[in-house]
Formats: sequence, C-alpha cells, structure tokens
Amino acid sequence: MCVSHRQRLRTAWSLREPDRVPIELRIFPSAARHPEAGRVLELIEEHADNLAGMPGVDWGFLGFPSEYTEEFIEEVPGRYRRMRCTHVTSAGTFTAVTYHPEGDPDYHWERRFVSSIEDLRRLAETPRPPARWDAAMWREKADEIGDRALPTLELLHPLGFLVRNSTMEEVYTWLHDEGATVHRFLEAAGAHVAEAVKGMTAAGIGPYFTVTAHEMLLPPWMGHRLFDEFVFPYDKSVNDAVHAGGGKVRAHCHGNCMDFLEQMSAMGIDAIEPLEAPPGGDVDLAEAKRSVGDRMMLSGNIPSERFVTMSPGEVRELVREAIAAAAPGGGFSLRTTGAGGGTCACMNDDQMAHVLANCEAFLLAGLEFGCYPIRPTSRLSKE
Repeated sequence: MCVSHRQRLRTAWSLREPDRVPIELRIFPSAARHPEAGRVLELIEEHADNLAGMPGVDWGFLGFPSEYTEEFIEEVPGRYRRMRCTHVTSAGTFTAVTYHPEGDPDYHWERRFVSSIEDLRRLAETPRPPARWDAAMWREKADEIGDRALPTLELLHPLGFLVRNSTMEEVYTWLHDEGATVHRFLEAAGAHVAEAVKGMTAAGIGPYFTVTAHEMLLPPWMGHRLFDEFVFPYDKSVNDAVHAGGGKVRAHCHGNCMDFLEQMSAMGIDAIEPLEAPPGGDVDLAEAKRSVGDRMMLSGNIPSERFVTMSPGEVRELVREAIAAAAPGGGFSLRTTGAGGGTCACMNDDQMAHVLANCEAFLLAGLEFGCYPIRPTSRLSKE
C-alpha cells in the first residue's frame, strides 16, 4: 500500500503504527547549495515526512494589528549597524533596538519591545480586536503541498512571546512582583487566541497546530509552582479550544522538560519535540515513552548539534536506539534536536560535507530500522 507523507504523520500523531516511522528532516539553504548536498536532497524529497507551517492568520503584535517598520539609526562601516524596530498598535508604540556586527549573521538586542511594567499594563488592559485569518489562503497553500507534508498553523503563545520580546530577567521578576498584572495580560491574550482558534477551526483552518514557547518556561527559568500558576491554566484553555474543533497541538520545547511531560499532557499538548537527551536537555526517551507515550506523539531525539563531530556510524546507532525506545506501538517520529539537520551557514566546506554525510546516515538509518513492526534486532539490549 502506498502511504503519503501526510498520511504517515497523521497516523503517528494518532498514536498508531503507520507503515514506518516518520522521518522529519530539512536542511538550510546554505547547505542545499553545497556540492555534496545532492544525495541528501534526493533522500529528503523522496523519504522525509515533514510538517509544513502554513500562512492563514495574522497575530500582529501580541494580538494587536500592527504597523511595523525598521530603520538603521547608526552605521559604522566595517564595524556595526544599529536598527530601530517599531510596532505601532492600538495599545501604543513598542520599540526595540538591535545591534548588528559587521560580517556576523546574528544580532544583539540593546532594547526589547516590552521593556517596562507600563508596557505590559498597556498590553493587558487595551481591548484586542478579533484576530484576522484567511481561510482561502490556508486552503490554497495546503492544496499546493498536497500529500508531501502535513500542514500546520503556529499559535500565538502569549507568555512565550512576552519572554522573547521583553527584557527576560524582568519578565521572570514580574511573575513574582507583578503577578496580578501578568494574570490580566494572560487572561486577555489567552482568551483572544482561544476565540481565534474556534473561529479558524469552524472556517476549516487546521486541525493541526504548533506552539513554540515552553523551553523558556521550564528550569532554570521557572519551576513547577510558577508553571502551574502562569502556564498550565492559560495553555489548557487554548488547547481545549483546539480539541473542541477536532484539532491537535504539538509543542516545540528544548531543554529540561522530562519532569514536565505529565503536566504538558494534562494541559492538552498532543505531541512534543525535540526531546533532547543530556547535556542539551534531560529527556530519557524510553522513560518518556512509558510515561506519556499513550497520550502524546514523541518526536526526536537525535543530537544534530553534534553532527559536526560524530561519525555516520554513531548517528546510525543513535537512530537505532531512538526507534527501539519510542517507536513500538506508534506515536513517534524521528527528528533531529536542531533545525536544519545540524547544518549551519557558518561552517566551512569540509564541516558542511561532514554534517551532510551524517544527515544522510540519519535518514538511511530511519529507513533501515523504522519499518513496522519494529524488528527485534533494532531493539535496545539491556545486556
């Protein structure tokens, strides 16, 4: 029977066994241009089972329609440039300043958009207009990808967005010193997202949604008490809205999430990635499968940040172990812990060629060990 990439992922997300374990892999454009990338690109085209983020909703700036502008405010040739970024909204104007060293693809924040408790109060107290979505655009883009991928839509996570767009140390202080204001903000923004989800699912957008936030809402940033107070109830209200429309939610969460998987499942997360093992995180994949594998699709946990030093044989063994730990019974997709399969624009040609060889080993090992029923020879030995 011919199984499409979309169907394979849908089956795994339904916690059932497809024909084989879905294999998620993309490489960055800089890697795709490398002379050694041809074989990997062919394998990805034929075998990779990816989620595809679709347009269709405008979250604006934390739920407020925004007029966004950027302008360079200082330039020192050969050294750096500084940029002012501005969101003009009905809740006021929010401004950030970024510093761009010459020749460095990254940048540094000098000022973030939400930099004072007064900024947060405006976001908490200003009424939000209904979110804007375009069901026709969603259907058009979903039809374009067809069965080659599973279309998803990213949800706004108010607290995660706040942490990313604020002076982070201040946000965690506000949780302790300005809890009432934070709660007002989360109640308003969470209700806004939940209402948008209800409207979108009724209009045919979905049913698969993603959210990116939780890695900043766990240790060492937050513990269980703060998570239970400021994350759980607001996430659950949005996830309940997704489920009421027949949908599912997958969370992107690096770091130390092992001790939070039960709570994440209870608040309605249906799938999670990338489930990093130490030292990047604290996840024991086999234990995660035993703990929540009957309620959540697990995706991971191959450490692509180490592809630059690992051998293809080592990658093959890690894939074998991950499949043995989490694939039996379904509800698992094979995935690297970093985006782009470990490729990076800053690599030299030799490093990139080595990483691409490991991407190939990753994909081939997934095909070798991932066919259902999982072969006994691919199971972890305790001896």
